[in-house]
Amino acid sequence: MAKEETNAQGTTLRLESGGLGSILEAPRSAPGASARPALTPQVKSYTDRPLQVAIVGAGFIADFHLAILKDVPGVEVAVIVDPDRARAEALAQRFDVARVETSIGALKDAAIDVAHLLVPPDLHVKLTEELFALGIGAFVEKPVALSGDEARGLAESARTRGLPLGGNHNNLHHPAFLRVMQRIEAGEIGRVEHVQVTLSVPLMQLDAGDFAHWMFRTPKNIVYEQAVHPLCWVHALVGRLRGVQTTLLGTRELNPGQKFVDRWSISGQGERGTMQMYLAFGQGFTRTTLNVIGSDGSLEADIHHNAVTGETKSVYLDFWNSFLATHGRGKALKRDARAVVRDYLKFTLGLGRREDAFFAGMRGSIQSFYKALASGAPLPTDGAQAAEVLDWCDAIAAAAPAAAPPAAALPAPCAPRAREVVVLGATGFIGRRTVAKLLEANLPVSIVARRAHALPPEIEAAIRDGRVRFLRASLEDKAALTSVLSGAHTVIQLATGGGDTWEKVQRSMVDGTRDVAEAALAHGVKRFVYVSSIAALYTGRDAPEREITDSTDVDPEPEQRPLYSRGKMAAEAVLLSMHRARELPLVIVRPGVVMGAGTLPQHSGLGLWQRDNHCIGWGLGDNPLPIVWVDDVADALRALARYEKDDLHGQALNLCAKTTLTAQECVAELARVTGRNITFHPRGLGLSQMMEIGKYCVKKAGRRPGVEFPSWRDLKSRALVTTFACDLARAKLGWKPVEEREALLERCVRVYKPRS
Repeated sequence: MAKEETNAQGTTLRLESGGLGSILEAPRSAPGASARPALTPQVKSYTDRPLQVAIVGAGFIADFHLAILKDVPGVEVAVIVDPDRARAEALAQRFDVARVETSIGALKDAAIDVAHLLVPPDLHVKLTEELFALGIGAFVEKPVALSGDEARGLAESARTRGLPLGGNHNNLHHPAFLRVMQRIEAGEIGRVEHVQVTLSVPLMQLDAGDFAHWMFRTPKNIVYEQAVHPLCWVHALVGRLRGVQTTLLGTRELNPGQKFVDRWSISGQGERGTMQMYLAFGQGFTRTTLNVIGSDGSLEADIHHNAVTGETKSVYLDFWNSFLATHGRGKALKRDARAVVRDYLKFTLGLGRREDAFFAGMRGSIQSFYKALASGAPLPTDGAQAAEVLDWCDAIAAAAPAAAPPAAALPAPCAPRAREVVVLGATGFIGRRTVAKLLEANLPVSIVARRAHALPPEIEAAIRDGRVRFLRASLEDKAALTSVLSGAHTVIQLATGGGDTWEKVQRSMVDGTRDVAEAALAHGVKRFVYVSSIAALYTGRDAPEREITDSTDVDPEPEQRPLYSRGKMAAEAVLLSMHRARELPLVIVRPGVVMGAGTLPQHSGLGLWQRDNHCIGWGLGDNPLPIVWVDDVADALRALARYEKDDLHGQALNLCAKTTLTAQECVAELARVTGRNITFHPRGLGLSQMMEIGKYCVKKAGRRPGVEFPSWRDLKSRALVTTFACDLARAKLGWKPVEEREALLERCVRVYKPRS
């Protein structure tokens, strides 16, 4: 049901109830334009048959779209498109999608009605236009484009072709925001006058040093990646942009020349009110709030915790008015807190659908898009509305520092050199240090990577000056692997692969490593070094050997261990079989708990990090850990590349320092040097297992798919109570890791001290 009211300023408010939850809309014009185009183009009817849908992009967010689409009536997902066919096939198998393609062009004869575009933002405009050219409508992940003008261009293209263009502004469907809008529409706080938003969040990619991610490529990208969410609220509440003032509160340099603005302060004017916003990225504490101040009251939404409170004027004296305001807030918070617990338990026990705020917002956005298509109603967020949100983004992003000029293309690799060392996984934590150590020894180095833009700056510099050859391949591309190992003397296989199912782990970690070894044999490689892990061993208190030696075999019960450990065990078994049957010149290395600059401080070897500042121990955490500094691992790999004898072939080398450092001590030191409230929680293994069994029982009662009984063996192994002998590395390679307590703390823990 919709109604129109005119406020005191003469602005027409269109109030709608239903799937979107009443977003304030006003007829208005784009900046510099005389009139705003129609909100939604006249599109062809989609009501006569089930809609055929394509998913373009098989990344992380695709799982959410597919999980929601399977419950949308009148919609059938017909095809998944991704250049990485193996990734697309795995996703298609998981969601029972019949067809997989590697390009949009292959959809020409597929009779697709709508495609969900789930690719990096810089591809949105190009690929949306490709879809339109094929007569396919688009539902595009935010941001629809990288400027308001680009979005308006897409909207016009959709209008002229009679195709739908929807934007996934899922935060407009966040349960807390919907409740705020419902109360505003009910007239609870009168006329909206001012909006305050705080978005202070951690960024996993930032903490992990994944600076190649799209959001870090230019300083303004973070606005389009993250600020679209709160700006959707701002646009819905105060309307289109009138003006904005932006102050940069914090800037850091991720890599030389690569700037990142991590804190922003914004003040702005919309057509119906004013706004203030604080944006902070890479923060230790999550805080996402929305405050709306009206002429007769206020509303506050804790978006992160899905809670809404408010205050209005009353007829009573001030002291009683204050009591009613604070008492009402308390009641509202308790009510919303109970709802969060109730919804979680109902879903876990199979008594209700999934209602966590992110999933509910995604579901509301997708379902309302298809509901509008089926009924012929205006789309909840069309291209014109997305453009207006992007106008806010454009104005804010204009304050960002200029991006570094694009680098020239990388040089083509030269011919292999004598004693060429080929490193797979060179861009990872251990790989970066290994390449550095090899270069220090003046060894010729080649690296194998999937993408050029993901290269660390020090490696890219070495490629440009000719010290490193860049070879493009992946573990899933057998033909490319065979090609890039031509001329190699030594291969260091650090590339892990992985996945959330055994099929994925088998394909990447095990089969991929086998393919690398096959290529090494074909090209006569003199040494093949496989970097495994002590996670492949059984290290529980009841292990047959209290001291793990280099000759200790992998865990004989791999089915009781997690996918990563099973993958390492299986890869070792395959390679050892190739060594025995075909003389693969194999050396296996098993690093311990590898720590140091360049990875997250929340290492799983210390315990289960329930939050980034709460570590639950694998036991009491008072036993010495097999810690090793990352540079010492790299030293051992360099030594293997230079080692002339073949007496290590077919053997495994443990790489652990002899130290007295415990998990409790490492976490305590981490808290001290960072100045944060980081706490270690010792917990007996028996209690942890009982709690895991309890979770298992609840999930089984709710008929959750894929639930496995918690492994007591794996829990015991994670405690790492055994000691490790590293005799071969010390005797044959002259390996001398850092072991003195203070020196190890300095290199492995104190590196996280905040920089001034």
